[in-house]
Amino acid sequence: MIKDERGSITIFLAAVFLVFLLLISMCTEGIYLYVGRGKAMGACMAGLSHVRGNYQKELEEKYHIFAMDPRYETKAEEDISGKIKTSLEESQDSFHYAVGNTILSKKVYLADQGGEALKYQIRELMKYEMPADLLSSWKDRWSRTREAGKEIGSIRDQMDQDEKEAQEKEEADEKEKKEEKDETAQAQREEDPRKGFMELLREGSVPLVMGKQKVSSGKVPIQYGEKDTSKETAWNFMKKGKMEQQLEETEKMTSGTGITDELPAVLYSLRYFRNLTSKEEKKGIQYEVEYLISGKDSEKENLGSVFWKMIGLRFPVNAVCVYQDPAKKEEAGLIAASVLGITGIPPLVAVAKHLLLLALAYGESVIDVRNLAEGEKVPLVKNASSWQLSFAGLAGLNCKRKPAEQGLSYEDYLGLLLAAQKDKQQKYFRMMDLIEDNIRREESGFKIDRCLVSCQVTTNLRIKHLRFGGITLPFGSFFSWKFQRTVSY
Repeated sequence: MIKDERGSITIFLAAVFLVFLLLISMCTEGIYLYVGRGKAMGACMAGLSHVRGNYQKELEEKYHIFAMDPRYETKAEEDISGKIKTSLEESQDSFHYAVGNTILSKKVYLADQGGEALKYQIRELMKYEMPADLLSSWKDRWSRTREAGKEIGSIRDQMDQDEKEAQEKEEADEKEKKEEKDETAQAQREEDPRKGFMELLREGSVPLVMGKQKVSSGKVPIQYGEKDTSKETAWNFMKKGKMEQQLEETEKMTSGTGITDELPAVLYSLRYFRNLTSKEEKKGIQYEVEYLISGKDSEKENLGSVFWKMIGLRFPVNAVCVYQDPAKKEEAGLIAASVLGITGIPPLVAVAKHLLLLALAYGESVIDVRNLAEGEKVPLVKNASSWQLSFAGLAGLNCKRKPAEQGLSYEDYLGLLLAAQKDKQQKYFRMMDLIEDNIRREESGFKIDRCLVSCQVTTNLRIKHLRFGGITLPFGSFFSWKFQRTVSY
């Protein structure tokens, strides 16, 4: 049987042509979708740039911190969709888009994550504002303060050792000591300079340092930070047990982990927040850095707390200087023997000698803080020529002051106290309190916990298929996808 093969070549070529047309159509469709998605991506990224541009202006101008303006957040979803729709649907090209709704999710506010969002921005900012050699200079200050603090332990040991040796000597020479007591009983007891000094300490650190100068007594609105309710007490230089406790606390305060990790926050605090010696005038809270350190709801209490801490920070350095001066040690021994009078038992005299030396070092520290509060500088390490206070002037803290031309300032010691904080995160929460209070004086509705710093933006998009050559591919009329990006400052 003869087969009729007429037209087979035509059919074969038509089939091949259809296959090629289908392949060309699919390739064209793929290119079309690829280019269309690229264009949509560009429109969406432009919309995100618009979002970033709606930051809170007062927050950036005052503190160089970026966050979405809360007033914009309420309309951000609608605004983003509108910007993308204008860019895509109203274009005059061959692409046909349908822009769906936009959703903001996974929101992170400035007060979230334990202050980490604020901490991150501060660190990024201070990368560009810190001089290259600043870290080494601050490390040196902190290390020398820590070294002085380590000497406190040896001072306690020396006090115990001298008391023990005096006790042993008294037992060995009991008869001879009795005759000395009889002679001492006839002698007139001298006034103990520690008594007058401790009366000054009981008045509080603010009058002790500032005298009759007026200080701010306003309230600090604490919203995010933890209020510190602890009370600082005046040191007791009359009892050995109390003194040893105070020395142990001082040793702990100066044994921090270091300043490297906290340096960006320390420098940011000193640059953007006010303190006692700041020259610029402002409304509201006056002692801002002092609040970052102390965390009390009273301006005066914050200042007083910082004064006590600053005196405590100066004390180890001055104590080391006192104990390296043989003349002062000899004078302290003579005064201890004379003030005890009839009770001049060697162990008591030995302890009193050390308490007098420590009182003198503490009094010198008070004089140092007076200089600092007046905007003067003090040398980090003292010597005989820079020492100011004598035993004769201890009771009334009367001496000729010797402020240094080169040394550490009040701000430097604020920085050291910030670095020495036990709870490192508290300073960031307290910054939030200050930032919110200051901005609310201009923008009454401002809330830092409503300032958005990061969120995920999701927009639903569709693009109509090209259908090149009139071929209908086995897909719907539109190709749909989601544009999803994280926006952060």
